[in-house]
Amino acid sequence: MEHEMINEYNKRGEKIGVIDKAIAHKEGLLHKAVHVWIINSNNEILIQLRCADKSIYPNTWDCSFAGHIGEGETSIDAVIREGKEEVGIDVDLDKLEYILTHKESVVYEEFISNEFNDVYILRQDIDIKDLVYQVEEVSNAKYISLDEFWELIKTDKIIPHPTEYIALKEILK
Repeated sequence: MEHEMINEYNKRGEKIGVIDKAIAHKEGLLHKAVHVWIINSNNEILIQLRCADKSIYPNTWDCSFAGHIGEGETSIDAVIREGKEEVGIDVDLDKLEYILTHKESVVYEEFISNEFNDVYILRQDIDIKDLVYQVEEVSNAKYISLDEFWELIKTDKIIPHPTEYIALKEILK
């Protein structure tokens, strides 16, 4: 079994060590991740459908792509890597906008996630036909209008990221 090593952080966001991601999720240890929301020139949001085999929120819509920041990686390194791994895109860093970092805690059955999420908007036109899904992560993706996006949130048909949704609502007026 391959171990994915990530940095562990204290409540102030200071690095305090390196841990196995599986242990972090078993014990609820603080670590960091990135969430990226792709917005095209039609002001539509790309959302992905998580695959059926995911241990947390299977078959649920989520942000365009996301992932843990690995040991020795920066947040930007993780954005570039996850964009390529999950949906097969090359991130144009000139079109990437940092939004915020927030702490998000999720308990889902025996899975405990305590993360500092670095949230970005990527204003890049990406043709849906050009996406290449990482089958262990993503089963589908689609662009939706802002109205459809807010409706998904209201009806709980997308993973809850309430802090991000407040920030996105302010930015994407």
